Amino acid sequence: MNWLNLSKNTHWLLIYDNYDNPQLSGDKDESTLDLLRFLPDSDHGSIIITTRLSRVALGYRIQVKKLVDTHDSLEILSNASGRRGIMDDPAAVELTKELDGLPLALSTAGAYLEQVTTTFSEYLRLYKASWLKLQTTSPQLTSYEDRSLHTTWQLSLDQIERQNVLSARLLKLWAYFDRHDVWFELLQHGYSADNDWMQSLVEDIISFGTAVRILCNYGLVDADPSLHETVGSGGYSMHSCVHSWTVSVLNKDWDESLARLALTCIALEVPDSNENKWWLLQRRLLAHATRHDNFVANGKVNTAGMEWTLHNLSSLYADQGKLAEAERMYMRALQGYEEALRPKHTSTLGTVNNLGLLYADQGKLAEAEGMYMRALQGYEEALRPKHTSTLGTVNNLGILYKNQGKLAEAEEMYMRALQGKEEALGPKHTSTLQTVNNLGILYKNQGKLAEAEGMYMRALQGYEEAFGTNTSSYVLVLNTTYNLGILYAETKREDMAIIMYTKALSGFAAAQGQTSKICREIEQQIAALEIEQAELEVINKPPILRALQEPKSQLHRSFKKLRLKMRK
Repeated sequence: MNWLNLSKNTHWLLIYDNYDNPQLSGDKDESTLDLLRFLPDSDHGSIIITTRLSRVALGYRIQVKKLVDTHDSLEILSNASGRRGIMDDPAAVELTKELDGLPLALSTAGAYLEQVTTTFSEYLRLYKASWLKLQTTSPQLTSYEDRSLHTTWQLSLDQIERQNVLSARLLKLWAYFDRHDVWFELLQHGYSADNDWMQSLVEDIISFGTAVRILCNYGLVDADPSLHETVGSGGYSMHSCVHSWTVSVLNKDWDESLARLALTCIALEVPDSNENKWWLLQRRLLAHATRHDNFVANGKVNTAGMEWTLHNLSSLYADQGKLAEAERMYMRALQGYEEALRPKHTSTLGTVNNLGLLYADQGKLAEAEGMYMRALQGYEEALRPKHTSTLGTVNNLGILYKNQGKLAEAEEMYMRALQGKEEALGPKHTSTLQTVNNLGILYKNQGKLAEAEGMYMRALQGYEEAFGTNTSSYVLVLNTTYNLGILYAETKREDMAIIMYTKALSGFAAAQGQTSKICREIEQQIAALEIEQAELEVINKPPILRALQEPKSQLHRSFKKLRLKMRK
C-alpha cells in the first residue's frame, strides 16, 4: 500500500476481480469481506472492482451488459474456438443468438469446440438437449480457472438463499415460464394454491418486488425495458443462459407441482376479448402459453382435472389468430372433459361450442354447424332452452347461417336468442346488445337498411350506458361502430361514414395496433371515401374550372384503382 500511496506514483491500476461477497451494513456473515480495508489511502491512480452485485456502490458504477452486436459475439467464439471465417456461417450466428451475447457462455462454447470436431449446429443441439452435461464436460477457461458458467450462478444462489428463500423459490419456478416478461399479476394467481411460500411471495406487490429485487442485485434477472405499453405491472426477464441453468440444474428433476402451478397462473391470466386492452395482455401471455403447449404435447404436464387451463389457452390462441394451435389445444381439452366429466357435461359443451367458433373462423362451416348443434342439444337438455349458455350457442348458429347465406334461418336464430336474452339478462345487457348488432348485420345483408340502422343505433346507445361515454377501447363497441360506418357508406352518407370509421380506427389501433388487419382495412375504406368525395367536388364544379383542375397524377390513378377494388 505504501508504494501505491507515493505522491509521484500516479500511473498504477489495481483490479479487484469477482468481489461477490461484500460485507454490507448489518451483514453478520463471516465469509463476507469489507474491501475498504484493502484500498489505498491516496486519491491518485486507478482502481477497477468487478462484481455481480448491483448493491456494491464503491466509486463510479458501470453496468456491463450483454454484447448487442452479433459480430462481437462471433469474434469471441472465433478466438476461443480457433475457427476462422465464421462471420458468415449461419450455424455460428444461430449459436451466438442462443448464447445471447454472454461472453462467458461464448468462451465456454469456444473452448469446447476447440478440442472437438463438433459443428456449430451439433453444439447448439447438444446445448438445448443436454445443457448440464455439456457444461460440466467443457474445458476450464484459463482466465476463469476457479469457476464455470453454472458454478458461478450456484455461488449466487447460495448467497440468495441466505438472504431470502422466496427469491430462490422464484428462481426455480421461473424455469416453467418463458424467460421473458414475468410480472406480478401473472404470478398472483398462484396465491390460491395450497402453497405457503407462493402465498408469501405474491401476498402483495411489495413482497414480490423484494424477492425479485434480490435476483436483480445478483444480475440473474433484469427489469424488462422492451414493453412500452403494457397491461399490468412491469415485467422482468432472464438471460437465456441463466434460464437454461434454472431448467437443467435447479429443476434437474422435473417438478410436476411447479409445472401445474405455472400453467394455472398463465391460464387464469388469459383475458376475455371483451376486456379493456385484452389484446396487449394476450400478447404478453403468448410466449408462456407456447412453452406449456410444448410441455403438454410432450406429456410433461399431467392436465387431469385441469382441462379448463387447456380451454383457456385455446381461447388465447384463437384470439391471436393461431387457429391450428387453438384447434389442437381445444381437442386436448375436449378429450379430457369427455373422459373426466362425460360428453354432456356443461364444461364439455363449452369447449364443443368454442370448437364451433374456431371451425367457423377456419371456414369449416359444416364442422362448425355440427359442433353448434351438439352443444345446443346438450345445453337444452342440461340447462333448458332459455339458459344464457344455450342462447349463446343459438346466437352462434345465427352467425353461421348468415355466413352460409341462410338468411331466414339466421333471423330465426337471432330472434330466439334476442328474446331469450332480453328475458334472462335484460334488454341493455352487453350480451343482448351483441345479438342486436348481429341482427343489424343480417338486416343489412337482406337489404333492410332502415331496420339495420335501428339495430346498430340501439346497440351503440346500450353500450354507452353499459360502459360509459369512453367506449373506444371495447371491441364490441368498435365492431358496431365499424358496421354503422359501412352502412352509412353504402347509403351515400360519406361524411357520417368517415366519422364512424375514424372512431373505429382509433379504438382498434389502441386495442390491436395500428398495423393490424382491421386497421389497414378501415384506412383503405376512409381513403376510398375521401377520394370519392374529392371526385364529386370536381364533378360539381363549372366545366371550365373542372378542366383546369382535373388531376392527372399517378397517385390519383392509384387511388382510383384502390376505390374500385374496395367496391368489388
